[in-house]
Amino acid sequence: MKKVTRDLLTKYTYLSDLQTSLDEKQVYFVSTKADLKNNNYLQRLSAIDVKTKAITDLTKWLFRVRYFVLKEGVFLIETSPKKAKPGYTTFYQLNGKKKFTLPLEVGNIRDFDANYYLVEATINRKCPKFHQLDALGQRNYLKQEKDNSDYIVLDEYPFCYDGAGIINGNRNSLFLVNKKTYRIVDMLPETMDVEHYDVKGTKILYSGVDFTNFKGKWSWVYEYDTKTKKNKVLYDKKMQINNVFYDNKRIVVFGTFAKTYGEMEAGFFYELKNKKMNLIAKNEYTFYNAVLSDSRYGKTKSFLKHNEDIYFHTAELDNTILVEWNGKGVTTVLEEKGTVDDFIVAKDTLYVLFMKEDQLGEIYEVKEDGLCQLTHYNDALMKNRYVAKPEMFFVQKKTPIEGWVLKPINYNPRKKYPAILDIHGGPKCAYGNVYMHEMQAWASEGYFVMYCNPRGSDGRGNAFADLRKKFGTIDYEDIMDFVDEVLKRYPAINPKKLGVTGGSYGGYMTNWIIGHTNRFAAAATQRSISNWITEVLISDYGIDFPIEQEYKDLYHCEKELWEMSPLKYVNNAKTPTLFIHSTEDYRCTLPEALQLFTPLTIKGIDTKLVIFKGESHGLSRNGKPLHRMRRLNEITDWMNKYLKKGA
Repeated sequence: MKKVTRDLLTKYTYLSDLQTSLDEKQVYFVSTKADLKNNNYLQRLSAIDVKTKAITDLTKWLFRVRYFVLKEGVFLIETSPKKAKPGYTTFYQLNGKKKFTLPLEVGNIRDFDANYYLVEATINRKCPKFHQLDALGQRNYLKQEKDNSDYIVLDEYPFCYDGAGIINGNRNSLFLVNKKTYRIVDMLPETMDVEHYDVKGTKILYSGVDFTNFKGKWSWVYEYDTKTKKNKVLYDKKMQINNVFYDNKRIVVFGTFAKTYGEMEAGFFYELKNKKMNLIAKNEYTFYNAVLSDSRYGKTKSFLKHNEDIYFHTAELDNTILVEWNGKGVTTVLEEKGTVDDFIVAKDTLYVLFMKEDQLGEIYEVKEDGLCQLTHYNDALMKNRYVAKPEMFFVQKKTPIEGWVLKPINYNPRKKYPAILDIHGGPKCAYGNVYMHEMQAWASEGYFVMYCNPRGSDGRGNAFADLRKKFGTIDYEDIMDFVDEVLKRYPAINPKKLGVTGGSYGGYMTNWIIGHTNRFAAAATQRSISNWITEVLISDYGIDFPIEQEYKDLYHCEKELWEMSPLKYVNNAKTPTLFIHSTEDYRCTLPEALQLFTPLTIKGIDTKLVIFKGESHGLSRNGKPLHRMRRLNEITDWMNKYLKKGA
């Protein structure tokens, strides 16, 4: 049986972005493959015929595919990085013919009525009316921006966002664009930052924050009437809003007042009427795909409104399921072992991008008797390869903890093996029944791999996910209890040859672990946190953390933050540690790695820091192909150095 080699990461085909033609006779999707020559990715738009299930490629392989389905046809946004013009968005027909250009940074476009498009776009406070300037004015502004490109000026918070870079002054706004003249109609204040929106007739419902220098976690609800051209405040109280939508004649708000489990609690469903929130349904679900994998790429959705049917996907234990809003709550539509990564409806039939427990994501038709696979992009590549089957069990304690073990290739119970503990990010995310390339690669290199969902993880409700003021306590206890249980169940593991790794929150826990135990022979900490004080002050997550922790005094909580900082315990550390970090990680900034790397190095502990230029927090998931390979090689080689000899 063939191994899952490290370089397979660059050979997978990733699927994403399910949409349908307006007549619903076709399901569109984007496929992505690595372009090693240019150290980037290529994408292609394809269509599945709903009736025959035949697949047709609609474009050649392009630098990127961003597409929109409008009444006039399917349009692509500029696909060549050399031709892309800052401040403008150009739309092309599938035959490559240019259709029109807008002086806006367009994020989304849809038909609003017979005469107008509704456009979602990013503007900046430095020149919020750029789209209303004449050609000369626009050229002068862009020249001024180019002349000032060496300087970054910050005057508000948040000033950065991971994956987007510096966002100081940016606002997500909505516009109407005339379909014939392409004249742009401003609707909202230039300081408004729109988060979610829905359309019904002539009205646009949206949630957002109108701010000039500080944006907190709380949003208001508004409604814009395109007939009267008036913007109306529907709700102006303190609430964290996750979504808003029209449900027939009702306005439904999905959000939380954070009264029971703090800012991270799942939202409830409310009807907004007369500026009051009236509870419709309580809820324990967080409506996003919280089950992690390093084998996805591309745009997917977490919310779909098809006619009056409304769908979400959400983590339930260790799977991502599909649920439907029924007016009183949500009911399960699809629940299989794996994750529903994207979904669409065509001709009253659901189509899903689904990742089964031992396979990469493919597109399936949802039938009464189960899932019918329509695409097979990775079948040939994965044929006859050793894909370790996750062996799941619960650590039996007051709060049982779910975990998995992957056995190494050619497993022999009479031999001794090294093992790697992998800790997920979040913490309100989860591991589950999905394919993880790095774990499968390690299993093919002769490792046991173990991973679990400690308290703080998603999929088991608010109480289980509640880590307020408990970081490094009950979660650390759960992870160590899990490791103990694994060693009992699998005596073939050499307890002296254990490695630990994790990214983001998993990096934080790796840093915490090396300051609290010496049981691991090697550690690889990725995009981690070492000092909560600097993390709060520097990152895009920033002030959200002490707010979520519900400290009594947000301006004098340095003692509490320091108590849960791994840096406080660095003098206890003896474990050889590899650091992986990126220069453009705005979620867990580079100083988080440097602060821990420096004292470990001074202490004489074998330590190494590998910094990836130009990458963000998502290096392992959406970084450049060769960078992702280098990351995996660095971690695996580090583990081999300390765990393979004499294992």
